[in-house]
This record gives sequence, structure tokens and C-alpha cells, in this order.
Amino acid sequence: MREAHSQKGSATIMALIVVSLISICIASLVWQQDFEIRKTRIYKENTQVYWLQRSLIDVVRLVLRIDLQNSQGIDHLGEIWALPIENSSIEDFLKNQDLPEELKSVKFSGWIQDAQALFNISNLWDANLNTPNLIAIQTYGNLLEQLGLNKGLANQTAQFVLRNNLQLQYLDELLNVPGYTSDMIKKISQFAIVLPEPTSINLNTTSVEVLLAIWPSLSPADAMKLIQLRLSAPLKSQSDITQLLSKIQPNKTLDASSAVGVKSDYWLANTNMLIDRRNLNTQTLIKRFTTRQSDNNFTTVLWSKQKVTQVK
Repeated sequence: MREAHSQKGSATIMALIVVSLISICIASLVWQQDFEIRKTRIYKENTQVYWLQRSLIDVVRLVLRIDLQNSQGIDHLGEIWALPIENSSIEDFLKNQDLPEELKSVKFSGWIQDAQALFNISNLWDANLNTPNLIAIQTYGNLLEQLGLNKGLANQTAQFVLRNNLQLQYLDELLNVPGYTSDMIKKISQFAIVLPEPTSINLNTTSVEVLLAIWPSLSPADAMKLIQLRLSAPLKSQSDITQLLSKIQPNKTLDASSAVGVKSDYWLANTNMLIDRRNLNTQTLIKRFTTRQSDNNFTTVLWSKQKVTQVK
């Protein structure tokens, strides 16, 4: 009797073990299935985001192409590229399309920025990284001084890059140069950029701060007057620049050298996309050519940087 009771107890334990194992297996299968579903959903969302961002960049490239056709020799803030897109939705632009629900809620905004409105750090040296550009070093030093930073960093930057044959691509790489901090670079990034080659500064689009860095003899009022005059009558040539400068300071000769110009080849596409509680900020550097390239395009993407933040 006792043996039968013992066998019965063992059978019960075995049954519980089997049930437990089956439960574990089922739970594992369910978890794996759920994991695969979540992985598929994440892949789908990331693919959607990728194509949406690519589409936005393609729109920017098209706008820059149209602008080139309309005014090849001049770029100013009254052109089509300077019009921003603010707080729009995918559904607004694709009203006749059968969109998935997750795409209908996507909000986006974007704007094109003339990269040559900023001071180009690559102007501190020649294209072959052999010789420092003393005029550009002085201009950059003036800009740093306006921002409350060490003016001597301009020459230090040029010398460090030339000494180490350091080809910069991003502004953040200035952290490799002794004397810079992340906070300093964040402040500088509002007025400076690293482009692949030395370039002129577009006088039709640049800021008051950069104007004062180029011509320190200007007063802030003079710089504001220059900006107002260029808005009413965009500059079309070097002679226009010379005439405008003579209006600003008639008793002084301000050098309108090759450091400044009226057109641009480099552009920043800034896009912001809100999708599924994620805020995606993307900045893309685009070069525009005046002639069709081997890939049949007039523009090419040089780099793209993305920052993702969670929205509460």
C-alpha cells in the first residue's frame, strides 16, 4: 500500500515536471515569436524612416537643381531653397495614397542652409595642406574673439593641422586640437563649418557675426545695414560687393577679395522627423555642381549625421 502511494507520488511529481517543461517550452516559443514580431516591427520602422529621410534629401537635391537652373551665378535668401517646411505631415503631401496608419502620424520639418554662409575652417590652409592662409586665420581669430573665445586658437588650429597633415571632415574633430572643448565647438558650430576644400563666404547669406569677423572695422550697425541692403538687392558680382561696401563705409576701402563671393557650392539639409515617439534630427552636407556629373546628377551627398531623442 505504501509502495503504491509512493509510486503515485512519484508519478505526480513527474507529471508536474513534464507540465513545467512544457510550460517553459511554450513560454520560450511565445517569447521567441514575440521577439521576432518586435524585430520585424523595428526593422519595418527603421526601413520606413530610412526611405522617408532619403526622400526628404532627394527633395532638397531637386530644389537645389531647380535653383541652379533659375540662377546659376548667384545664391541669396530670396530664392526657393531658403523657404522652410514647418510641422508638416506625410499625409498632407500624399492625400491620394493609401498610407499605413503609422506613416499618417509622421510629422516632419526641414530647411536648407547655405554652408558657405558659415566660416569654412578649411580656409585656414591651402588645398594641399602646405601653407597657412594668414587672412583667413585673422578672420577666424576675429570670430573666436566675438564669441568670447581665445583668438590665438585660430593660428594654433592652422599650425596643428598642417604639422600633423590632419584632413578634417567634421567640426567635432577640432577636439583633436589642443585648446578646444565640446562646449566651445557647440558655440562655434553656429558660425563655422568644415568643408572639403577652401571656399569663399557668400555675402548674400552670411551672418552679422561673420561679416564683423571679415571686416572688424565695421560696426554692428554697419553689418545690419549691409544685410538690409542685400535683401532688397542681392549681390550679383564682385563689383556689386565693392559698391555695397563703399555705401556702408564711404570713407574707407574695404577689401572685397576672393574671401567673399555671391554663389555657393555647399549646402546643409536639416530635417526633423517625429515618428513613434522618436525625434530624429538629421543634418546632411550636399555639394552642388554647375554641370552634370558622371552619375547624371548635379548634386552629391558628402556626409549625413543623425541624432535620435525620445519624446515623452
